[in-house]
Amino acid sequence: MTNETQIRAAVIAALAEMYPGGSFGRTAVMKLCYFLQTLRRVPLGYHFTLYSYGPFDSDVLSDLDYAEEVGAITSQVVNFTSGAYGYRISPTTRTDALKNKASQFLRDHADDLDWVIGEFGSMGSAELELASTIVYSDREVLRRGSRQTMAELVRRVSDVKPHFALAQIERMVGQFWDKKLLHSLA
Repeated sequence: MTNETQIRAAVIAALAEMYPGGSFGRTAVMKLCYFLQTLRRVPLGYHFTLYSYGPFDSDVLSDLDYAEEVGAITSQVVNFTSGAYGYRISPTTRTDALKNKASQFLRDHADDLDWVIGEFGSMGSAELELASTIVYSDREVLRRGSRQTMAELVRRVSDVKPHFALAQIERMVGQFWDKKLLHSLA
């Protein structure tokens, strides 16, 4: 086990503790870590790639498993009436023990953790999927040294996520632009 694993698992445990309602799912864990690293430059060391539900790195799930192994969180399978299932990840009475191992890192990034919960803590899984795909698509164009119009970004996201209404994508892109979260737009 590396120090990086402890730090990242402590971040996940801290997010679980801070999350509105006291629990969240794997999608939220993945996307909040993505937003922390990408939008706030928190040095988590993940390498996200675009996957079915947006940016993904299997190391996030490994860190989540570690946090559960040391008893800092619990993870329960939840069955939905639609037949689908998800996870309910909650803090435990042992959350502080893991957080104490990364206390300096958590203090250094307390504002970032507060920010990510404030910005994205009220979003459901589908909204987090869309939001993270918008940011990923924005950063991908930027990584190539290119620029794009808002309409091009909306089209790019719609091509990847056709199950979202164009109006919903446009609305979220506009909100992110207003909040200065997008950097590839010309």
